[in-house]
Amino acid sequence: MKLVKTDFLKNAGTLFSGSFIAQAIAFGAMIFLGRLYSPVQFGEFEVVFKLSAVIIAIAGLRYELAIVVEDSTAQAQEVTRLTLLINAVISLCLVICIALFKNQIAGLLKLDNVDLIYSVPFIVWLSSSTETIIGWHNRNKEYATISTNRVVTSSSSVVYKLSHPYLMAGWNGLLTGHILGQVISLVQISRKLPFKLFETTRQKLTTIFKKYKSLALLSSPAALINILATSMPTFFITIYDSTEATGHFANAYKLTYLPLGMIAAALGQVFFERISRIKNKQEETSQMAHQLFNLMFAIAIIPIVILVVWGDNIAPFILGAQWTEAGKYIQITILFYFSMYLTTSFSSALVIYNKLNIQLVYNIIFLIGTFSALYFGYTVGGDTQRALAWFAVVGILLRVFILNYFFYLFGKNLIAKTIFAILITTVLVWVGFGIKEGFN
Repeated sequence: MKLVKTDFLKNAGTLFSGSFIAQAIAFGAMIFLGRLYSPVQFGEFEVVFKLSAVIIAIAGLRYELAIVVEDSTAQAQEVTRLTLLINAVISLCLVICIALFKNQIAGLLKLDNVDLIYSVPFIVWLSSSTETIIGWHNRNKEYATISTNRVVTSSSSVVYKLSHPYLMAGWNGLLTGHILGQVISLVQISRKLPFKLFETTRQKLTTIFKKYKSLALLSSPAALINILATSMPTFFITIYDSTEATGHFANAYKLTYLPLGMIAAALGQVFFERISRIKNKQEETSQMAHQLFNLMFAIAIIPIVILVVWGDNIAPFILGAQWTEAGKYIQITILFYFSMYLTTSFSSALVIYNKLNIQLVYNIIFLIGTFSALYFGYTVGGDTQRALAWFAVVGILLRVFILNYFFYLFGKNLIAKTIFAILITTVLVWVGFGIKEGFN
């Protein structure tokens, strides 16, 4: 099966067009935001955002994954209703927890404005509800709707973030803009649902809850552990260094993985829907997976090499002179983000082939590995750059391993291509540094 002979690239292109426009808006705004806001303000926003992201990963107990794989349309509607209900309950419980422990949480994460913590449950409810409804549109191949939603979210958020410094002082404008974008996103995507959310019964919801309970029992812990592992640098840097250093790391991430992540998410959503339908046709699945890997590697390799070599110059050029440290973080972490990008689109294999137990074990290993790397980096190395270097090395090794496992599930291993990709990347990086240093 050739990707170019199916509607795969057309559907992915529809999603990517929205992702590209949304990312272009956000990326263009970074030129101004880096000069309007300080690293500390970016650090505060990043801490709240990552804390929210950890909860969002399990806010629906992963029932949203069943929206796409469920064969019955009526049952898929019930899955959507159940997931939204779980989102609301967990968000409400989070409000209570934060009311009880806000001072302790803010103190640990070095947030001077304790009230910033109260935005976490609101962000969790908005984001998780939006993603649940997007899952329904993905099931029905309504990629134009998803694409439009991303553009609306990004543009509304950016407009406010740029305006905030001229409107009011005190509250973090980056955080307010993010919340505003999520509100508009949820309102816009909810208008497109073809069924009524509250027309259900307790018995129907209970049936769905039991049918997909493995998602709650296995996939939820795995997702929580995975997001904790990938968010670990933010929490470590904040606790062991400062919110200013966290701000540098946050913008290094935005300039590197976010563009890559948009591409991977667009391709991954379409791949998930397609592979779910042909999962028992091993020849077709393996062929499609290998073609997608080739495409993703070709798209990203040159930008990755440029960031490895010239990241320390690119960050201050785009964001302003105060962001030189962010450039150093880019050079250290970009190869890890490259490995994340290459694995993200294929991670649905664990759900499709019912390997949730493997997902859980891998994520536990990933969490332990990245935690140990960062802890070792700070306690032995003594600074953020060394800690991030250890984190990147461990992360790359583990990502390469799980990527090859995905392809084992698809029916044809990726070992030869993995070796080739490593060699090509190494040679291009060596050439890049040679050009930069003049081969002295």
